[in-house]
Amino acid sequence: MLDFVAIDFENANNARSSACSLGITIVKDGKIQETKYWLIKPYPFEMGFFQQRVHKIELATLENELTFDELWSEIRPYLENQTILAHNASYDLNLLRGLVDHYGLTIGNLQYACTVDMAKVTWPNEPKHSLGYLAYYNQIKFVHHRADDDARVCAMLALRMAELHQAEDLDDLIYKTKISKRNLDGSFARLTPRPRRKAKSATVIPNLYQIPSPDHHLFGKLVVFTGDLETFSREEAQHLVIQKGGVAAKNISPQTHYVVVGKQNALLVGEDLKSTKMRRAEEFINRGFPLVVLTEEEFLTLIQ
Repeated sequence: MLDFVAIDFENANNARSSACSLGITIVKDGKIQETKYWLIKPYPFEMGFFQQRVHKIELATLENELTFDELWSEIRPYLENQTILAHNASYDLNLLRGLVDHYGLTIGNLQYACTVDMAKVTWPNEPKHSLGYLAYYNQIKFVHHRADDDARVCAMLALRMAELHQAEDLDDLIYKTKISKRNLDGSFARLTPRPRRKAKSATVIPNLYQIPSPDHHLFGKLVVFTGDLETFSREEAQHLVIQKGGVAAKNISPQTHYVVVGKQNALLVGEDLKSTKMRRAEEFINRGFPLVVLTEEEFLTLIQ
């Protein structure tokens, strides 16, 4: 049966000891049993601009949280003697190794595999294999870069891939997607041996998206993004527009049809939270151009 633990770390700065949140999802017998979430006081205690922009965790909220070594007795049982899955596992396991080394912690046998590598084999024709992209096309709703949500989606994608590959257990899924399983130190781990039978016919896994329909709202339309989106990265959202037959433009012009407005950073755009693109959009609207401003939620509804 499918038993594994999916994890996701968010970090506060570039140090390998700077994890500021951790999400863990436990899967037993092919079903999600539990999801855990911790905020962590990072070391060093500083927040990088780009890290904070991604996960939106304020440094001040971490002042009174426990450090990773103080949380270790609670976290360790979820990881020890388990096979860990992570989306871009090299990032998450590098952080885990950094934390273990920095605090001088010990942990028993732990093995891991990467769901990005699994996804590249499962859906080879997709232009991207990021968590947000795969979640959207598998109709999974979540808050991207919140560690518990990311861990849960990682687990759900692994279960979906196991279903598509008709995998008997996690080692079978790893075998069928032709990826590697590794130990915590990065060395290769052995898969559980099992007799192999030649399949009568190859498993056909469909692409995640279809040819754009001329009837879609975005077909042939120019779309511009401004600000940070919660659900996708800017690049991921632009890919979605393209796949619906639209044009993901960088700048606003009289030909622009939609401007999608994400969260604005006051340090970058000022206290009125209006970016240059937003001001230009207002200018075109006031001049009578049929430009429509959308929130992220309205954009998500539009691309369905």
